[in-house]
Amino acid sequence: MLLPLPMVFVRDASLAAHLAFAVCCAGQGNRHQLYQLIRMTYLSYLLWQDGYGDAAYELYCDAEGALEAAAEHAYATDDWSLGDDAVRLMQEVVRIYDGQMRSVCRRRYLQCTAKLDRLLRIEIPDKLRGKVVDSIPL
Repeated sequence: MLLPLPMVFVRDASLAAHLAFAVCCAGQGNRHQLYQLIRMTYLSYLLWQDGYGDAAYELYCDAEGALEAAAEHAYATDDWSLGDDAVRLMQEVVRIYDGQMRSVCRRRYLQCTAKLDRLLRIEIPDKLRGKVVDSIPL
C-alpha cells in the first residue's frame, strides 16, 4: 500500500516554501530562505524525475540558473532578493512542488529527500569546479 504524506507535513512544507518565496520576493530574505528555495527546487526536480508533477526540464535548468545568480548577487551585496525572472520561474516551481507534495507517496518522498541529502553532501574538488559542475544537469 502506498501511503501518502501526512497532510500536516504537506501543509508545513508548502508553507515553508511559500514563506521563503514571499520573503525573497519582497527583498527581505536571508541565506536560510534562499537555501530553502534551492532545496525545494532540487527536491521538486527529483520528484519530477520520478513522475510527480508536470514540468519541463528547462524550467528546472532555468530556475537553477536564476537561483545561482540570486545567490551570487546576495553574497556580493547582502541583498537576498529575487529578480523578475527568478520570481516568474520560482512561482511555477512552487506551484508544481505543492502538487507534488499532495500526490507523492511517503516512500518515494523519503527516497528523493535521501538522494537530495546525498547530493548536497558531495564535495567537488576545486580542480574540477567549472569543468564538471557546468556539464552536470540538475
